[in-house]
Amino acid sequence: MLVLKLLGLLVLVLALLAGGFALYLHAEIKDRFEARRWSVPSRVFSATIPLYPGQALSVDRLKEMLESRRYRESDDETVRAGEYRVQGNVISAHLREFSFPGRSLPGRHVRFHLNQGKIAKIEGDEGSIAFLELEPVEMARLFGHQRESRLLINIHRTPPHLLDAIISIEDHRFFDHKGMDFRAILRALWVDVKARRVVQGGSTITQQLVKNYFLQPDRSFRRKFVEAYMAVVLEAMYSKEEILEMYMNEIYLGQRGSIAIHGFGEAALHYFGTNVEDLDLAEAALLAGMMRGPSVYSPVNNPQAALQRRNVVLRRMLELEKISGDDFRKAVETPLKLAGRTLPAKSSPYFVDYVRHQLQELYEPAVLESEGLSIYTSLHPQIARAAEKAVREGLEELDGMVPQSSRSSAAGPLQAALIVVQPRTGAVLALVGGRDYGKSSFNRVLHAHRQPGSAIKPFVYLSALEDFSAVSRLEDEPRQHRVGGEWWTPRNYDGRYRGGVSFRQALKDSLNAATVDLATEHGLENIVETLRQCGIESVLEPYPALALGAFEVTPLELAGAYSVLANDGQKPFLLSLREVVTEEGEVQEKRHVDFTTVTTPARAFIITDILKDAVETGTGRAMRGWGIDFPVAGKTGTTSDYRDSWFVGYTNDLLVAVWVGYDDNQSTRLSGSRGAGRLWARFMTEARPWFHAGNFRVPPGVAERVVCKESGELAVPGCSDRVREFFLTDNVPQSYCPVHTVPW
Repeated sequence: MLVLKLLGLLVLVLALLAGGFALYLHAEIKDRFEARRWSVPSRVFSATIPLYPGQALSVDRLKEMLESRRYRESDDETVRAGEYRVQGNVISAHLREFSFPGRSLPGRHVRFHLNQGKIAKIEGDEGSIAFLELEPVEMARLFGHQRESRLLINIHRTPPHLLDAIISIEDHRFFDHKGMDFRAILRALWVDVKARRVVQGGSTITQQLVKNYFLQPDRSFRRKFVEAYMAVVLEAMYSKEEILEMYMNEIYLGQRGSIAIHGFGEAALHYFGTNVEDLDLAEAALLAGMMRGPSVYSPVNNPQAALQRRNVVLRRMLELEKISGDDFRKAVETPLKLAGRTLPAKSSPYFVDYVRHQLQELYEPAVLESEGLSIYTSLHPQIARAAEKAVREGLEELDGMVPQSSRSSAAGPLQAALIVVQPRTGAVLALVGGRDYGKSSFNRVLHAHRQPGSAIKPFVYLSALEDFSAVSRLEDEPRQHRVGGEWWTPRNYDGRYRGGVSFRQALKDSLNAATVDLATEHGLENIVETLRQCGIESVLEPYPALALGAFEVTPLELAGAYSVLANDGQKPFLLSLREVVTEEGEVQEKRHVDFTTVTTPARAFIITDILKDAVETGTGRAMRGWGIDFPVAGKTGTTSDYRDSWFVGYTNDLLVAVWVGYDDNQSTRLSGSRGAGRLWARFMTEARPWFHAGNFRVPPGVAERVVCKESGELAVPGCSDRVREFFLTDNVPQSYCPVHTVPW
């Protein structure tokens, strides 16, 4: 009797212990699975790319655009999602679906007909297409210290043949057991007992999930017991579909450099360049087969072993009647076809660093590295590629133009900074902060403080439009100015002085003496105020040399200031970050277009028209010889001893600022036109398909008159040198030319 009581008590204690352990495991599992399940890096995306008939685009360039988005070239007539096919001048592509907050780009078949370097026609299954958007490029991922990369999937959007492949090869009774498969356990136990060590596993998918998620990967009977117990608890808490989805997002499937690939979503994109829902049977079987040993069965490193393992999975699916004999034969005969690129490699790295800098003002690093945010930016991937190419090839060209004897042996290479802005929206379309990010990650667009030289002059003249007009007379003479108790005389670039010149000529030809004369007459404090309103934040002192750019700015500051001139006097907030979206599709951060009124459209236009003249016949006239045959307004900048070379130019829809120089401030022996201007022209030629340069619009408040070039007054029949000139409507000349008027 006593023995029975003791046994009963023992059973009760064991039951209580088991129940307590189960409750403990229940709490542990719930805490882990109801909280954040995985560390998922944030993904940084470019903007979409518009495509339409009439657009300048070649077959090779369109292929490059598709391949940069991981599209694969199809070998047969069937073009699946994420693939394209070239037939002469026709490219057929199956565009992937891509979802944004509030809208999505549909997945669909399209045919691009190209002719003589242009898109002649775009067709879809529904007929002609007037306009479509190509999905963004994934530019980078912001990883945490674990360097795990996941692209989470939804089991309800997963193709059935992938689920069947996983279950067939790993746990074909998955939907029948309750977390443990006792048949498999007994079979494995018998093998282990005979071997007197753990040599075979009988783990279910649920047990494998528990092992990967909670336990150490050691092979012991104690760990197997805890694993089985937790699997039963897990199955009691979650549905089979939820467990399988967790497993498919957790499983390790290989390595990309230092980055671990976890989950079928990431693996599908990495190995095949496609979304998981677009995997075919052969691809699904190959990925399922990799679970046994991702390094052994890697299709990249061991393609033959991967194919053999794939066929094992397919045969198992056939045995379990998950596929037909025809499906089996077709899949077995399918050759291995991997994605051509192993993206996302970090593209536009200087731009990504700029975005990361902005994000860190909004989010903790741990959030960016683990919560799977989707970060949509303003970067135009094709314009960005053109910018990087222009900097790389342009600097190589300039290297041959800079005398070797003029360079110190300790000096680093010639560097450049280039930023592309859309003035109407403030969108930063491209940003290149140096020659080679791998050798120097210092972002010169943001952090290089350099003197702008003559590139600052347009703002001196903008400020002075309050008192002057384009025909006002200025003195271009070597005058002395008192600065800090000493006398200083500004000198013109070519050493010549022209005496009396017009306001237009002084800016167009970048005459230093006339500019300082204008600045001192108008008031240096007024010029400082204008520069501040245009966004120049650097230290500014009201000295005469201010008018010649004798202070420091960053290329980003200067581009922002010029955006005022290019945008009808409205200063845009320069925008690189558009939206930050959570995994659930919730928009956490959205940046809107924002403007500040600095000056009137009329005044901005008059300066723009003079800068257009500067490119036509002034200091930027070399542009025409470099293929710039469309309307452009721009200004060169060259500092003392040629330390800095600048060119800022803009069309009616695009603004580009370029700086060239040495980091240690050595002389480049390059003027603004010869150095930065050359890179600017190279970029604009390369990026030509992506902007639409037209004439600058004459805004209200501007009047056009024919004047005498000599007197600046309204022309009369006797004036031999007449020019058309623009004026503010409240500053139009009222008198006729007194020089050529015939007296009564």
